[in-house]
Amino acid sequence: MKKLLSFLVVMFLVSATLFAQTKTSRMNTSFVAKAKQTALTGNEMTPENVVPEVIRAFSTTNIGSTYYDAVTNATSRNTITNWNDGTVAAVWTTGQVSSQRGTGYNYYNGNSWFPAPPATERIESVRTGWGVIAPVGNGEIVVSHNGNNGLTICKRATKGTGDWTESTLIGPPHDGDNSSNTVLLWPTIATEGNTVHLFACTDNVEDVLYQGLQTPLLYFKSTDGGSTWSAPQLIGAMTGLNESMADNYMAVAKGGKVALLVIERFSETYYIESSDGGTTWTKHTVYPFVGGNNFDFDTQYFPMTAVTDGTGSIAIGDDGTVHVAFGTYMAARTEENEPGYYTYWAGYDNLFYWNSTMTPLVAFDTTTAETYSGRLGRPNLDGDDTIWFMSGYSFSDYRNNGPITFPSLVAEGGKVYMVYAAAMEAPYLCGATSEYYYGIFATVSNDNGATWDDQNRVSWLSYHPEMYFVDWVSSELYGELFVTMEGECFWPKMAPNSTDGKLSIMWYFDYLPGNVAGFGSATNYVYAMNIDKEDIGVIKKTTEVYQGLWNEEGIKENTLSEMKLFPNPTSNTVTINLFSKDQGAATLTITNLMGQVVYNEIVSLGYGTNQLMVNCSDFISGFYLVNISTQKGSTTQKLIVQ
Repeated sequence: MKKLLSFLVVMFLVSATLFAQTKTSRMNTSFVAKAKQTALTGNEMTPENVVPEVIRAFSTTNIGSTYYDAVTNATSRNTITNWNDGTVAAVWTTGQVSSQRGTGYNYYNGNSWFPAPPATERIESVRTGWGVIAPVGNGEIVVSHNGNNGLTICKRATKGTGDWTESTLIGPPHDGDNSSNTVLLWPTIATEGNTVHLFACTDNVEDVLYQGLQTPLLYFKSTDGGSTWSAPQLIGAMTGLNESMADNYMAVAKGGKVALLVIERFSETYYIESSDGGTTWTKHTVYPFVGGNNFDFDTQYFPMTAVTDGTGSIAIGDDGTVHVAFGTYMAARTEENEPGYYTYWAGYDNLFYWNSTMTPLVAFDTTTAETYSGRLGRPNLDGDDTIWFMSGYSFSDYRNNGPITFPSLVAEGGKVYMVYAAAMEAPYLCGATSEYYYGIFATVSNDNGATWDDQNRVSWLSYHPEMYFVDWVSSELYGELFVTMEGECFWPKMAPNSTDGKLSIMWYFDYLPGNVAGFGSATNYVYAMNIDKEDIGVIKKTTEVYQGLWNEEGIKENTLSEMKLFPNPTSNTVTINLFSKDQGAATLTITNLMGQVVYNEIVSLGYGTNQLMVNCSDFISGFYLVNISTQKGSTTQKLIVQ
């Protein structure tokens, strides 16, 4: 252990040096990826996912947990919903081992969430996954796939309470084999009143076809809240673009209109809409692929272009306008790529917004992407004019996502609200994986999507003093800002409408960037937030964070500042200097990076500069966090013991 910690000390010092020297606006590292990905079914063998010893615990409350971190194959699904009375419900794929897999559920009664259920608790009687939820009147419906004989439908008449009624929606027969039915997978649903619009794919098995198509998307409709269903339909408006689907779609319904967004990396991104309850559909192109809709990755090439990263969101405004957002990264296929492969650059941070009052987009290159008015970039968290990239660090991979990704939209009242995940800049770095942590952010366009401000009107939703407590006084190690605790927040999703003036949002937290695409040995936590929609871009504002203007959920005035440790590193005694605006007792605590307390003392602070000394000669070599706290303030610095 001592040898490992000594190695980490060396790596930390090397990183600190690189941090001081490397400051670029783009990360030039390229990655090679295979064009065709294998969709996750839930039966994959997964590697061990162990929480490293250099990560601390996280104490913020959550609404649920799971050991299954394969949240989606592509975009965010309909996993959180709400009702007009201010109540909210959320679902996720839960379980600790494969046999327990199912839908986890929690409910917000207008004042608080119910106690978080254990990861072993599901609402179905059978093994399922990929559950989605929507309201049906005052009740609710959850649809999940069981990977065996169709979709499992759970519904109840009163939201948040009562027993679930469970049924199965069986897929149509396979081509040429009426004795067996297709397995329906990866559902998405949208509801209005008792009408349920449901889309799901057929079998994800090579050469197992439905009407000559491999894994197409089928449409089902129920007018009685999910008790009975129409025959499955292949929607004609999707002809030629309805094959090899897997979670790259999202449904929404509002004001008598239903729409389905389809996000394709290497084909056009488009949506279909119906204004007559799903009887007729019209297709609308949003963003084309520069190589066309039938690109051959074995023989054809395309220049460096912004391609969608598979994540996107769709919303319908009060006036019927359709709003779309999608993540991207820069990619190209040249003669240098082997057949079936292409190269991508994740460091170009471009998230694009578009709506149906605008002309269809054209494929963006590196120049046009930067000038597009609907482009959003990563938030600037330290107040300078550059997004930082540290040499040797990369972005975590959630199936080829970009550095700003997973948008989720709500459009109402002439405004468009957007929640998204974004890779944070240094020093929000995971030393265990050499990757940037992602955070959850939100912004708003006050003119129905015409203009956006991606730097000055952004709320950092996943910020929490216990998670990202930042001492904005210059430190000896970094010289700008200092983070005492980190973690990964990803998979954001927002309910399709506000309720009681609030937006309902959920996301996932764990200790390591990226996912193992299945079951691991570490817990993934599910978090939720109900935030006044008028507070988006105002509360937890990113510009206020680096200015030290803490919002009402954080620290309004920190009475402790200017904490310095010397010598640092040390092998014997460390001297602690800090400034206090108050006098009285304070707690001095030193923990290792596993969160274990190795030193604890009550000290007395006077107004002004204070000096304390601690003997560290018995400490094991490695990183430590020195924290001094009172009822009105807290400050933390890293200590290296050699």
